Amino acid sequence: MENMVKVLREDAVQAESGEALQAAAAEKTAEKPPRSTVHRKRKFKPSRIAVYAFLIFWTLFLFLPVYALLVSSITPAEEASASSFTWFPKHPTLQPYADIFIHDPNLSKIGMPTLVYGFLNTMWITLVPVVVGLIVSGLSAYAYSKLDFPGRKIIFKIAFAVSMVPLGAFSVISYLFYDLLGWTNSALPLVIPGLFGSMNTVFFLKMYYETVPNEILEAARIDGKGTFGVFFSMLLPLAVPAFIAQFIFGFVGGYNSYMGPLLYLPQDDASTWTLQLALSKIVEIFPNDVNVRCASMLLGMVPLVVLYCFCQKLFIEGISVGGVKG
Repeated sequence: MENMVKVLREDAVQAESGEALQAAAAEKTAEKPPRSTVHRKRKFKPSRIAVYAFLIFWTLFLFLPVYALLVSSITPAEEASASSFTWFPKHPTLQPYADIFIHDPNLSKIGMPTLVYGFLNTMWITLVPVVVGLIVSGLSAYAYSKLDFPGRKIIFKIAFAVSMVPLGAFSVISYLFYDLLGWTNSALPLVIPGLFGSMNTVFFLKMYYETVPNEILEAARIDGKGTFGVFFSMLLPLAVPAFIAQFIFGFVGGYNSYMGPLLYLPQDDASTWTLQLALSKIVEIFPNDVNVRCASMLLGMVPLVVLYCFCQKLFIEGISVGGVKG
């Protein structure tokens, strides 16, 4: 009987302590406002409103030229030729986009519209040196960061110092050199130099490779991998985001290149023009059609926008891992 009384007393004490704990927790909860209330208070701070207002204004300001191109490209010819800018056409039309592909005078000469031919030329003139140059730059960065050979640091410093010289200083010399080789009036000066890589890419990848532990590479060598095997089986898969980031940089640079094609490609042969040359020639092909010219510019922007949308995550990751050492 006494044991039963003790058990009942212990249960009562535990129940009272549990109720006390629940009451204390309820008091603490009552003291703190709900999380949604805190966020609601933060959301309506004047400083936060000012920041969001500035960001919205800046975004609209940046996209204003794109909006002007879009509106002008769907504006009929009679409205586009007006003296004042039309913020939105009364009778929007897609005819300017059709004119690019149907009423191009070069269509009968080269078999396809100038813009399409320029895009195809840009693809192979840009992709070949960018892809091959990335592999060469990756191998060079691998040698500078992970291989031990005499004069490694001195050679890297000399190569980096030479890369700091602006390329514009060698434009005339480069043209005379390529003309001596007989490469002018062709795409060779635009393709061949890029096959040897870029020192900027080498420096970027070297910084990333130095974050990879040497023990991983030693384990691969123990498994029987050679120098190239370690690079292609270990370093290259680990550095995919960094390679993607450098690929986007190289591709955008080649895609937007205008001075090089203007110097080395024949200006009287539409079949050799790159996209930037083709866009500049659209002004001559459609001199009085502002809407057609705006439509061609928008079409020229589409590949870069699509590329960035698909590779945005890898691009940001590659920039972050390549720019931070350790």
